[in-house]
Amino acid sequence: MQERRIYRDLLVGLSAALLMLLIFGWLSQSLSSSWLENLDQSVAALIQSARGDHMTGIAKLFTLMGEGVTEFILFFIIGPVLYFKFRHRWETLILFIGVLGTWGLNSLVKGWIERDRPAGTWLIEEEGFSFPSGHSMVSSLFYGLVGYLLWVNLRERWSGAWILPIVSMLLILGIGCSRVYLGVHYPSDVLAGFIAGGACLTGCILAVREVRHRREWREASKS
Repeated sequence: MQERRIYRDLLVGLSAALLMLLIFGWLSQSLSSSWLENLDQSVAALIQSARGDHMTGIAKLFTLMGEGVTEFILFFIIGPVLYFKFRHRWETLILFIGVLGTWGLNSLVKGWIERDRPAGTWLIEEEGFSFPSGHSMVSSLFYGLVGYLLWVNLRERWSGAWILPIVSMLLILGIGCSRVYLGVHYPSDVLAGFIAGGACLTGCILAVREVRHRREWREASKS
């Protein structure tokens, strides 16, 4: 029964990741289409209509949370907790490889697509190509996987652990929206980042679940 559940979860996870990759591919082929250009303009105008000193400060804070330096620092805070306190060496390695792999994949795709950043008023300075949003893509993997790992490890000790994945998702959403608000990304860049990051996150969660299942089997065989 347990093996059947594992294979079912694997099939569902791989199917979800494949679907996200197909949507990402379709979106990348639609960048010059009029419907996507109109959608980008409409969504960007809606988000940027909220511009003001207070909201700009919040948007810059969210963008800071999506910076590689910030996630690097957070990894070296969270990583030792997972590694030494919970003794989850493989999970820590998956998180590290997942972040590096997602960042590298984002750089490759940006260089392949070569989409210029939006014209208009930028509230911060940025360099490089626009599609897909690196902040959105890497943050989806990093904060999504951190939220999942914390929830898995704390759910039996803390009844409120369910809030951790929700906070992670809200943070990821805020980071993505901040990029459009600040004028450095099209909404479709952010959406593509979420989709590609979600596919990477799905793969990492499947790897974590496999590691945990094998650990449970070993412990059960010893007893």
